[in-house]
Amino acid sequence: MDGVDRVDGIRTVEADGGDAFEALCVVREVLDEQGWHVGVAGAQPDVWPSGMARDQGGGLTAYRWGIEGVVGVVDTFAAVPAQSTVTVADQKRETERLFAEIERANAGSAN
Repeated sequence: MDGVDRVDGIRTVEADGGDAFEALCVVREVLDEQGWHVGVAGAQPDVWPSGMARDQGGGLTAYRWGIEGVVGVVDTFAAVPAQSTVTVADQKRETERLFAEIERANAGSAN
């Protein structure tokens, strides 16, 4: 169940998802509304898992993307400075922008 609960005076957020990355995104969306950022690599703007990574690895690893394509692999839950992370909406926008750049570059190299 997704939601925010208080346990012994501590606020908790829980989420289910099809994989670990999806569950992380659901938790982050709740926290985004409160202005909180989770300091994990899976919350950085240039990180997004492939479908295969999600299917075969449960979303525990993800790709770091650049305009040239995949530039690295990260542990979704590796600790990073919270200042290097963004909201889920911003992360989706950035990865969509990167994917479009990659597609344009690939189309240009095919000519």
